[in-house]
Amino acid sequence: MKKFLKIFGGIILVLILLLALLPYLFKDQIMDRVKVEMDKAVDAKIEIADVSLSMFKSFPKLFVEIQGISIVGKGEFTNDTLAYVGSLYTAVDLGSAISGKQLNVGAIVLAKTKVNALVLESGKANWDISKAETEEVVVEEESTEASDFKIIFEEVRVEDFALEYHDATLKANLVLTDLDLSLNGDFSAKETNLNINSTATGITFDFEGIKYLKNANLGLEAAIGADLENMVFNFKENKLTLNDLEFGMMGSFAILEDAYNVDLKLDAKKTEFKSLLSMVPEEFLKDVKGLETKGNLVLNAFVKGEYREGHMPAFGAKLKVVDGHIKYPELPETINNIKIDAEVNHPGGDLDALVTDVNAFHFEVANNPIDTEIHIKTPMSDPEITGLCKGVIDFAKIRHAIPMDSIKIAGMVTSDISFNGRLSAIEKEEYEKFMAKGDLKLKDFEFTTPDFPQGIKIVRSVLSFTPRFISLNSFNSLIGKSDVQLNGKIENYIPYALKGKTLKGNFKMSSNTFDLNEFMTESQPETAKSTDTIPMSVITVPANLDIRFVASMQKIKYDKMLIEDVKGLIVVKNSVAKLTNLSMNMLKGQMTTNGSYSTKDVKKPNFDFGLDVKDFDIKSTYESLSMVKKMIPMALNCDGKVSSDLKIKSQLNEEMSPVMNTLNGQGSFHSRGIIIKDSKAFVALAKALKNDSYKRISVAKFDMDFVITNGNLIVKPFNTKIAGHEATIFGTQSVDGKLDFTMNMKLPKEELGSDVTKFLDKIPGNKSIDKLDISVKITGTTEDPKVNLDLSKAIQQAKDAALKELKKKGKKDLEKKAKDLFKKLF
Repeated sequence: MKKFLKIFGGIILVLILLLALLPYLFKDQIMDRVKVEMDKAVDAKIEIADVSLSMFKSFPKLFVEIQGISIVGKGEFTNDTLAYVGSLYTAVDLGSAISGKQLNVGAIVLAKTKVNALVLESGKANWDISKAETEEVVVEEESTEASDFKIIFEEVRVEDFALEYHDATLKANLVLTDLDLSLNGDFSAKETNLNINSTATGITFDFEGIKYLKNANLGLEAAIGADLENMVFNFKENKLTLNDLEFGMMGSFAILEDAYNVDLKLDAKKTEFKSLLSMVPEEFLKDVKGLETKGNLVLNAFVKGEYREGHMPAFGAKLKVVDGHIKYPELPETINNIKIDAEVNHPGGDLDALVTDVNAFHFEVANNPIDTEIHIKTPMSDPEITGLCKGVIDFAKIRHAIPMDSIKIAGMVTSDISFNGRLSAIEKEEYEKFMAKGDLKLKDFEFTTPDFPQGIKIVRSVLSFTPRFISLNSFNSLIGKSDVQLNGKIENYIPYALKGKTLKGNFKMSSNTFDLNEFMTESQPETAKSTDTIPMSVITVPANLDIRFVASMQKIKYDKMLIEDVKGLIVVKNSVAKLTNLSMNMLKGQMTTNGSYSTKDVKKPNFDFGLDVKDFDIKSTYESLSMVKKMIPMALNCDGKVSSDLKIKSQLNEEMSPVMNTLNGQGSFHSRGIIIKDSKAFVALAKALKNDSYKRISVAKFDMDFVITNGNLIVKPFNTKIAGHEATIFGTQSVDGKLDFTMNMKLPKEELGSDVTKFLDKIPGNKSIDKLDISVKITGTTEDPKVNLDLSKAIQQAKDAALKELKKKGKKDLEKKAKDLFKKLF
């Protein structure tokens, strides 16, 4: 008996070892096979962290898990992860697999998944990764007998699913923080009941800069009768919730060979007006839970028909609100008599048949009524629009009806605008076929937010509407500390509003004082005090604008600089601001500029300017412009005026400063004379010469030409006088501030220091040397310059003078000896 037990125990031990080891023996082959099959299917980089197999986790089933699946795009999406799956697992009944008739698995679970979907402005999507079929498909003859092999699973679960969707073509963004879904039923039967339980949280959706959903919640509980053989699904008991809105859904959904057949109806189960308010974006209505509300609503929708490529099913939606009323308990005013009557209808087929009608949108605040209507037909081909906007808004009273937190707003808006016609009439300039009339008046308007602390004040503005244009008859405003007066016309505003076409305008703009720093700086704490320049941020030039400004501005503040008497033409078009003959007085001189500033690539803004500068004050230029501090730090220690003819272009960083290794240009500097004092380079020169007079020197009139290549400054040789002595200067300053300059000078020997003077006194013929040729080599960096004297030419001068003196002295001695000899002989 003991022997039997030993044998039996040994067999059990071997079986346990086999169960433990077999998964590991085949693990690598399984992982390699999975990668091969995925590589065949998609054109992307696929990585799998691990494949796990176990006979113990779900015994007697085989537990299979694939972990850490990442899909990374190629080409334009090389660095973008399309999807990451933390875990995909199930349990397989090996007995059913061995039978050959069916494969029984437990729940199929997709866990901890993140999807990042992107659509570029070109329309290219990062999920378009399926490989094109290149090989000829061999069609095998179908067997007359259908296979009876089945895959039977109990449940499909999705856990911790997150999605981010960014579409540059639509200017739309969707974020879903967490989705959990459970789907179960008898998937092996031809007809069965499927049960769905799904919740999604943290849904945020914005479109063209407006946030329509913020951290919304979506839920679905449904029992569906499923005809799995014909792929027809009938909704039975179900509940769809979106925030506080609750819908009942009825109908069916069928999957056809090349289309979907849909017949669904949606009806709001809750008819209180308050439930609708849970859908209002937070930007427009805050603290919905604390509201006092009245009123009823009707909200329903339907979809009926086939959906396939090029064909839409019939669909529609209707919303009605009667006797709506909103009041915040802590505020005195009420928004009342709210009435909404809106519907969307599409008979099926081409989307151009869509009709949108807002028959009424009415509300009153403190007895000030607002009425709006809009009707749109044929939206895709040639929009036909009819509408009106009439009413009065007193923003001071609005503040007493809607909490606005830190937003400060006041003023009165009066509107009486109506329009009717087709977009084609505007595009063909047949303005008589389009009716648009009325005006919008704004008086004593004030608006300030934490993001726009400068605020805007509009004393008075009147917009008059015609089919051709909007006339801005007056616009007298104060934006922060800057006053702006405008008048002109806005054209193409209807195609701009309906189709996103280019908005055109022609304005005369004037200002007494305009402070650019207010709009180019990030907000700083009030307690923060610094003499340094505040970091700036990129100013984006819109792409769909074509605006001409004839500017006349008395004063402009930029960085630490004051610009006066600005006149010229500014054109904003295709993400580029172009300046033409823009003249101004600045830095105690004058400047005329022609050039452009572009944000076509907002991550790499750039400028390309030509500058004609006359008599700029050097010290003022250094103190006012950050770029000069980087390019010519020595200017800190200079007094005088310079003129320049300069052409430069460069990329800009996020703080609107040049990216120095992209700076290129050429030009010249001219000056009638400057004073340099306490410059590090000349202090070092004074030390080398042992002559303190070179700590403060004058530079005579000069004309200097230079080239800038990738941020490297190359100064061509030019002649001048330094401290009254002739000099030739040339050299380079690298993009990282390294110096390599040479000054060839003629200096009196007494200015070369006592050591040199004592040495020269010992050399014959030194009295014949008036000035010595020396070279001053300036190396090191702009912050720590190194100065070395090259006296090789001076030494050669001393040698030549000594030789000449010795020859002269030798000749005199020879003549004297000859005379003495002749006296003795004769």
